[in-house]
Parts: sequence; C-alpha cells; structure tokens
Amino acid sequence: MTSPDRETPAPMSTEHPRELIELADGRKLSYSDYGDASAPCVVVLDGPGSRGLALGAAGAARSLGVRMLAPDRPGFGQTDTPARGGIPEWAADCRALLDQLEVPRAGIVTQSGGTPYGLAAAAGMPDRVIAISLLGAIAPTDDPESVAELGGQVRTGIKLARRAPWLLRLALQPMARGARRDPEKIARKVAKDLPPGDAAVVADPRMWAIHVDATAEILVRPAAIAREIGLLARPWGFDLRDVRVPAAFWSGECDDVHPTSQSERIAAHLDDAPIHVVEGAANFGLYPTYPDALRFAAQLP
Repeated sequence: MTSPDRETPAPMSTEHPRELIELADGRKLSYSDYGDASAPCVVVLDGPGSRGLALGAAGAARSLGVRMLAPDRPGFGQTDTPARGGIPEWAADCRALLDQLEVPRAGIVTQSGGTPYGLAAAAGMPDRVIAISLLGAIAPTDDPESVAELGGQVRTGIKLARRAPWLLRLALQPMARGARRDPEKIARKVAKDLPPGDAAVVADPRMWAIHVDATAEILVRPAAIAREIGLLARPWGFDLRDVRVPAAFWSGECDDVHPTSQSERIAAHLDDAPIHVVEGAANFGLYPTYPDALRFAAQLP
C-alpha cells in the first residue's frame, strides 16, 4: 500500500478558459490547455463532464513541467455529440486534438468514468500514447459480477440505461435543477460521510471550490450524463488486450464506488500492471497521488 505524505502543489483556479477545434466531421471539440506547449504532454480524462481532475492536478503538472490537455467529451463543455458512435470513436477525437496542437505523443491520466475513454485511446492509437495512469478505475460492465462490485448509484444507473433509458434521463433532471439552483448544497450532498483522506483534501478551500464547480458542471448536463452511462453499460467496443502501452493504477482503500477489485480486473488484461492502494482514501483522497500519476503517464524519470 502507498500512503503519500509529501506536500502536493496547490490546484489551479477554477477559472480556466476553454478553447475549440473543429473535427473532420464538422463537430466542435472544446478543451482546456494547461502549461507550456513545448512541455511533455498528458491528456486528462475525468468522470462525465468534469474538469475537476485537471484543475486539481494543475499545480502538480506545473511543478513537474508537464502540459495537460483536458478535452470535453461529447455533450459536455462545447463539444458536439456525434449522430452515432461510441467509446472507441473517442480515440479519433483525441488524435485530432493532438494533431491540431502538433503534439506528437502524450500520456493519459484517467479517473472514474474517464477510464474507458483513456483505454480506448491507448488501444486505438498506440503510436501516440506514451503510457496511461488510471485512478479509481471502472472495469467493463459486461460481467454481472463486476457490476455487482460497483457503488449503488452506479449500479442503478447501469440498470436504468439498459432497461429504461428514458427513466434514467428523467431521474437525472432533479439533480440538474438542484445544481443550477444551489451548487454548494449539491456538492455537500456528494461529499458527505467521507473517509479521512478525502475529508482532508476537501477541507482545503481551493479544492472545495473545484469540487463545487466540477459537480455543477457535470450535473447540469443530464442528457450527456445519460449518454455516457448508456455507453458504459454496454460492451465498450474494443479489446483490453489491445492496450499495450505501460499502465499503472491508483485506487482508494475506502472507495466503495469503484473499489480496487475493478482495477484488478483491468490489470489482469494489461500484463498485471501495478496497482497502488492509497490508505484512508476513496476518491478525493487520491489527490496526493497526482504527481506520481502524471509522472508515470509522461514517463518522466
């Protein structure tokens, strides 16, 4: 087990602009760019619609001399939703972003719902991906035993996405209204009953501000959330064995949403990639590991 105790650089302000590129099919893709264009690059993929991981990791990236790109997936930010396509097609969007910014190769850091998109990019463009770091990973949901390991809300979302997607969209509406009306209240609801490692992180006012903004940013797009849950709930459309770049996992000891067993399921297909279990942490408590995750993804010494 690992229990990081070194100081992690301060996160960036939640005020960070988005930029736009046009994709080959005419859609727009929005992204945030953190750092020097000449620096080693890492693409950061958080849970649905969130820039929380990128904002939280910005200080660590700055200290390491790493450039981070945080693209918005379809339906979030200003990124258009394609008429068809699923998780594997994300690799083409990611490649287009790297091409337009003239980034020859980049690492990938994912957390939670960003897991399948990072793995799809690593599988689909091994020539462009240096390595992948996976935090709080979620495994493919085609195995009922794997789904049974997930937190209750995730299990419910997957069940509704498969059986009654209209009901999933309807169920997300009240939280969207609440996030627009009182984002602090919704953020407090999400962050209640935290383990010690997580509570210590969100006690920092800067991290709390990122949490509030990221939570609202996610929840105000119920249709986009429902789309991502729907894609998560069906076969992902690529083979994990096609991920041949170096991989490493970080998992919170107290994470009952996507527990360490989820990382173990994926790692078994990735040459038993290392899994670092963080004591006293669930999700927010992985914050002190961001420097290690960035360093691995960029393959820095």
